[in-house]
Amino acid sequence: LCVCFLSLMLGALTVPFLGAVLTIPRSPDEMVRRAAAAVTRASQAGVRRQIVKLVVPDDQRSYKVFGAVPIQGTSAPEDLDPWPGGLEQQYPIALGLARELLQGVTGASERLITDQVLDAEDACGLVLAQGATPAEDAAVCLFAGCDQLGRLREVDGMAGADRLLCLLNPQFKRLEDFSLWQRGEARSVVFERGYECSFAFEEFACRGEDVKLVGEHGVGWCAFVFLDDGSEGTILHEGALPSRPEYSWLEAQINARHPSPRWARQLSRVDEEGLRFMRRGEEDSGGATECEAPQSESER
Repeated sequence: LCVCFLSLMLGALTVPFLGAVLTIPRSPDEMVRRAAAAVTRASQAGVRRQIVKLVVPDDQRSYKVFGAVPIQGTSAPEDLDPWPGGLEQQYPIALGLARELLQGVTGASERLITDQVLDAEDACGLVLAQGATPAEDAAVCLFAGCDQLGRLREVDGMAGADRLLCLLNPQFKRLEDFSLWQRGEARSVVFERGYECSFAFEEFACRGEDVKLVGEHGVGWCAFVFLDDGSEGTILHEGALPSRPEYSWLEAQINARHPSPRWARQLSRVDEEGLRFMRRGEEDSGGATECEAPQSESER
């Protein structure tokens, strides 16, 4: 009895509580683990249609080939587009995330997880996991876009009302993303099916600053701003937010808490330290210049 009670207590401690301040995932593994836990909590609460948003890690492969078109993968900070191959380049990496997610949710082994391409042109795929019972089977549709409504309808019918179906990084957010002649089908296939976002880790720019959002089912949402490259993120509010914050709200919080924009901070740094190419000689010599050499021990 004591052992069981202790196990229950330890399990309770690992579940975040409503309103807790979330942290930013420190690695892709942590991101997927937390996503799987959030999806499981939502599924246990009866949510069978879920949306999951993950940050696809940088492509570290040195060379990729999509069809007959070679694409050199990059991940350097100065690159304007780290994904020159678009969703096709992201697909194999995101597919691995989807498989790990379903493993964490269903407990299925690697051999019980299968995947297939639904639309090669738009890099849309489907991952299926066989659970302990047919009712515990689950599916993830990867990169579903506006042109995959027909395939998504088929997948939804295959999953049925009682099985879990997740949309991982869907390429639409609202009904207005669809064309006028698609919106009727989009309502019935997506927006009237009760989809809820169970986990999200998002990165984007707001007022020229880097912002990261984290949301988990049963906990809430937290927003962080990174004012300078390499800086620690600063949370923009107290506690967790009950819903995903709008862009205008984030911008207002940044303006109120950090009124000086990035370009103004960079100009101030130039005024204080000089241009970077003028500082290079000083940085390379560890701060010493020809006019002011460091003293030796005897001189001290």
